[in-house]
Amino acid sequence: MTQLLGLRARRSIKLWGIILGSVQNCLFISFDLGFCGFFPLGLVQINLGVGMSDLANLAKLARSNAQLPVNVYFDEALLKQEIQQLFRAGPRYAGHELMVPNVGDFATLAWENEGRMLVRSQQGIELLSNVCRHRQAKMFNGRGHAKNIVCPLHRWTYDLKGELIGAPHFGETPCLNLSNTPLQSWNGLLFEQNGVNVAKILGKLGVTKDLDFSGYMLDHVEVHECDYNWKTFIEVYLEDYHVEPFHPGLGSFVSCDDLKWEFGDEYSVQTVGVHHALAKSGSEKYQKWQEQILQFRNGETPPYGAIWLTLYPNIMVEWYPHVLVVSTVWPNGPQKTRNVVEFYYPEEIVLFERDFVAAERAAYMETCEEDDEIALRMDAGRKILLDRGENEVGPYQSPMEDGMQHFHEWYRRQLDV
Repeated sequence: MTQLLGLRARRSIKLWGIILGSVQNCLFISFDLGFCGFFPLGLVQINLGVGMSDLANLAKLARSNAQLPVNVYFDEALLKQEIQQLFRAGPRYAGHELMVPNVGDFATLAWENEGRMLVRSQQGIELLSNVCRHRQAKMFNGRGHAKNIVCPLHRWTYDLKGELIGAPHFGETPCLNLSNTPLQSWNGLLFEQNGVNVAKILGKLGVTKDLDFSGYMLDHVEVHECDYNWKTFIEVYLEDYHVEPFHPGLGSFVSCDDLKWEFGDEYSVQTVGVHHALAKSGSEKYQKWQEQILQFRNGETPPYGAIWLTLYPNIMVEWYPHVLVVSTVWPNGPQKTRNVVEFYYPEEIVLFERDFVAAERAAYMETCEEDDEIALRMDAGRKILLDRGENEVGPYQSPMEDGMQHFHEWYRRQLDV
């Protein structure tokens, strides 16, 4: 991919070149005339060529030196700070409305070890504690349907809003209701009302209509345990530089030549194209999924390969042809991260096209396992440097690593590291 560059000297010279990265206030540029080098940002005017990433603030990104030091991926004290200042004070995801579509439905939150649950009451969706107020027992598991919330130990009974309505052999029913957390909603995604206005944050999001869950159903949830830092997960997710060399399946499904970025203060979006109209596949699992897509679409190519929204610090909403995914990461230690992945499909596919679901699930998890290897290698190398008492960071490749850079800059605005 090329970018038109005008070098400001005594006279203006226009050359075609590729921005390979940035260090401090310099861009590393390779020109089509056969030379390359570092150029101070002030000497370079950038005009994005056709098909390039749509970055209004490319200059700001290019001169950033935001890479994080290696110690932040292993620091216990810093993790406690991250949990308080980023996770608890940021957008607190609580699930999707489609987890509990009918009155009486419940769904426990896997990322909280089922400590809370969504419950659909006559009045709406409640976020309730899943711990009985009597002997602190966990009551429900997974997803299901119930007329009331009944603890299996002593039959304490709560209504669907969490109010205690029965306590056997007590003269009077104790005033011990389940804690109930107010919720807000964006496109069906539910968040705690903790002072963070998610609808306002995403108010100018350009892909809102693409992430519309209308007519979709929740099919299944994967819980994936990762032996690396949560930030490493997000970094891998936010760079497309590795897609072609490391993902044979995904790399033949999407085209990063068509990569476009959208940035907000608290989020980034990647949109990538379709690779050669899905005519070729890079792995057996992706071949089966591509066949299912084309069969379902009567041979018509999808409009995109994928859309990946990341709402910082830990919430990812993904579009694929006839699939919507909500993926969240939750730190359980500096090198322990839980990834919870919710898969949503149109009702027709959930009910009648099970081969489509199976093929998509297999392809998605193939890429997930490949990303695991990348992240494990990254944190292994960082640990080596940390043990040697060294720190090292490399330049960002633009535009394919612009999302990682944006995340690092956001992170540094929140925490002093």
